[in-house]
Amino acid sequence: MNRLQARHRGARARMVPYAALAALALAAAGLVGWLLGQQARPGVTAPPVLFDAPSFRGLINQNGVQLSSADLRGKVQVVTFLFPYCNTFCPVIAAHLVGFENLLAATPLARRVDVVAFDVDPGDTGPRQMRAFLREYGWNPASPRWQYLTGRPTQIRRIVTGGYHVDYQKVQDSGSGSAAPAPTATPALAVAGADPQPIVANPLAQRADVDYDITHEDVLMIVDPQGRVRRIYDQADAVGAQRLLREVRSVLARSH
Repeated sequence: MNRLQARHRGARARMVPYAALAALALAAAGLVGWLLGQQARPGVTAPPVLFDAPSFRGLINQNGVQLSSADLRGKVQVVTFLFPYCNTFCPVIAAHLVGFENLLAATPLARRVDVVAFDVDPGDTGPRQMRAFLREYGWNPASPRWQYLTGRPTQIRRIVTGGYHVDYQKVQDSGSGSAAPAPTATPALAVAGADPQPIVANPLAQRADVDYDITHEDVLMIVDPQGRVRRIYDQADAVGAQRLLREVRSVLARSH
C-alpha cells in the first residue's frame, strides 16, 4: 500500500546581588529561547493528516480487557498489524517496537503514546496466543502501553482493511508452523521484484504447527491524539526506534 518541558525552579529564599539575578534572568531567557527553537526547528514539523483512523468498540486486548477507539484518544498511537504465528515480518516489527518502548520509557512522553496492534488472524487466534507472542519478543503483556486487539473476524476486517486500508488473507499450507519454509523457498507474500521475506524463528508457531499463514502488508502507522493517521511506513520492519521517536515527538509537538 502506497497511500499514508521546561519547569521553573523556585528562587532561593536568601537575598542575592542584583547583578547575579540579572545574569540568572538572562541565562533563563536564553534557555527558554533555545527550547522554543528546538520545538520550532524544521526537524519536528509534523507530517500532514492523511485520513481519519477508523473508530471501533468492543475489541479486546491481550488480557481480555475490552477497549474502544475512544479509549485511545488523546494519545499518539503507533499502529501495526500482527499475526501471532508469523515467522516473517511480525517478529521483527515486534522486536523493533520493544526497542522503541524502551527508548520512550526514558522520556516524559511515555504516558502519551500507545503501541496498538490488530490481530489479523481473529478467527483462529485470540488473547492467549497474543500474550504468548508478546512475551516471546520481549514485551510484558501486562504493559498498559501495548494494546494488541482482536475481535470478531468481520470487525477486524472492517477496521484493518476498510479503515486502515491494509489487506490480509489466509493462505493454506504455507509452512507457517513447525515446518518453516527454507530461506530459499518462495515467500508467502511474493511480489514480482520485491525483496524476499526474512524467515524468523517463532516458537509459538512451531508448537502450534498450523497448516496456514496470514499474508498481510508490512505496515506501521502513526495516529495523532485526534485519531488521524499522520504517517504510514510501508516497510515497518525497517523503522528504527530513534526514527520512530522523532516522528512521535513531531506529532505531539504540532498536533492540533
